[in-house]
Amino acid sequence: MAFLTDGGGNVVSFAEYTDVVQKDQRIFEANNLKIPAESGFVSTEDFVEDMLKKSTQRILLKIKASSWWQQYNYYVGNSFDLNNRPNVNPSLIDPGNALERRQQFTDMCVYYCFGEYLFPLFAEFGNEESPEVAKITYYNAKFNDIFQELIAIADWYDADNSGTVDDSEKAVTMQRTRRTRSRSSVVQVR
Repeated sequence: MAFLTDGGGNVVSFAEYTDVVQKDQRIFEANNLKIPAESGFVSTEDFVEDMLKKSTQRILLKIKASSWWQQYNYYVGNSFDLNNRPNVNPSLIDPGNALERRQQFTDMCVYYCFGEYLFPLFAEFGNEESPEVAKITYYNAKFNDIFQELIAIADWYDADNSGTVDDSEKAVTMQRTRRTRSRSSVVQVR
């Protein structure tokens, strides 16, 4: 349940193989997951951890591409050219796990990996009612829920790399959680 790091202490993945097994071990028990031959991996564990690293990179790119990231950088005083946004440094996410946000990033990474990389390997897309397609939809929704929560309550990023998230680095965004009829702020409720 810890972030995976490389030899230099840099975060390379928000989750590890055991996190995937803990969320949905049935895909391994039923032997549904077959490693693609062209991937070059022999071990299921190595293949899944590679998919988790890819998921982490995609999540970091989604954060960087969001309008929230631009607004957050202005908020904490980082000036930059719009064509050259700074990258999100995963090593600065909830230093020391003081807020316990790392578990949310781990869950988000696992859900993204399920929905985008693992379940599509054996899902029957021709059958819209297949359990795998339903699980992909479910895990994508779970990912989006956590992603939106983390963006709305941005108390997890250490922008100045001081080792703690100071009050000046926390940026909470208010969200409407009820239905409204105004056209400018239509909110979908699940």
